[in-house]
Amino acid sequence: MEEVERRIREEIQRQGSVSFARFMERATLEPGLGYYATTQRRAGRSGDFMTAPELHPILGAAIARLAAATWERLGRPAPFRWREFGAGEGTLLLAALDYLIRSDHPLRSALEVAVTEANPHRLAELSAALKRFPAGGPPLVAAGSPPAAGIVVANEFADALPFHIVVGRSAAPGGFAERRVTVDPVTNALTWVEGPPDPGIVDRLTPLMADWPPLAEGQLAEISPATAEWAATLGAELTEGVVLVLDYGREGVDLRDPSSRMAGTALAYQGHRATADLLSEPGSRDLTAHVDLTLLRKAAQTGGLRHVASTTQARFLASAGVDSEVARSRAGAEATLEGAIALRSALAQLMDPRRMGGFAVELFVAGRSPGANALADSVSSLPGAAAPNRPLV
Repeated sequence: MEEVERRIREEIQRQGSVSFARFMERATLEPGLGYYATTQRRAGRSGDFMTAPELHPILGAAIARLAAATWERLGRPAPFRWREFGAGEGTLLLAALDYLIRSDHPLRSALEVAVTEANPHRLAELSAALKRFPAGGPPLVAAGSPPAAGIVVANEFADALPFHIVVGRSAAPGGFAERRVTVDPVTNALTWVEGPPDPGIVDRLTPLMADWPPLAEGQLAEISPATAEWAATLGAELTEGVVLVLDYGREGVDLRDPSSRMAGTALAYQGHRATADLLSEPGSRDLTAHVDLTLLRKAAQTGGLRHVASTTQARFLASAGVDSEVARSRAGAEATLEGAIALRSALAQLMDPRRMGGFAVELFVAGRSPGANALADSVSSLPGAAAPNRPLV
């Protein structure tokens, strides 16, 4: 038995059961032991899942164009901060920096970087990679520094924040019980048990569920106060600028539709395979659920952000103005057959609405200055926010 599971079991022994949110928090973030806290790389072909930055740098180039346009409309402030959540070893950030350097964009000299990354090993790798850029790369400032003008990026971050699992029970207070984790007294395996939420958590869950339709009897659904609380803080990250959230998710009403979501959306990933077995091998599997986009937008707006666009990753890429990157990979001076094949393979996933192309992209504006108001101008949309008129293939 791994140490992280031992610790979870000890907590269950003391309390009788724990919420899935608490189980997930320990399984993924336990210092030095959790899924996101060890030396092992989790994303990439040799890991458990792929994200868009691991497939190809083109998403980094697209976000770099969004950042550059934001910087220009704000009057070229210095510093201009790239604030990223769940940055890992910096694959997305480094792709954006490569684009700015290749295009000789003046933003690169104004840029500073602040990241949130739970894994100290990945953070050290990111810091070392930045130092290999010309002049040591953009300065890395501490997360929690006073807000500045800039861009906030969260790519596949919210889906991994801890969530509770509720189950429709018409006889229970509020029409639901919580699906909790305990130890089976006969088999000694981690297993599910239903019960009321922990004292105090009801006050956090109930407001988030206020607009839900009643859950069907036995229907499972995920609810994440952690996501709402995180989204509500994003407005305080910037004095002015844009916030970009990319993730897989659906509107809240769709996630609660019993005809298609009776079992909820929670899954565990290991070796690029998904399973509904969430409790086995804690610390060795990625645990995730679809993001409630309705909840995300409402919380972000409560925190002071203005919502300006909801789109998909495919549409974002198609309207971000990265045609030159496609041409460079296919026929530029440094183009290779291998590079062209890699691009085509990546675009097949990134532009497919049934795959990563269908991931949600939510764009918000922070600030009320004339420059910030220009960012929210629907007549002159930012890169990635306009409706595309052709596929990027």
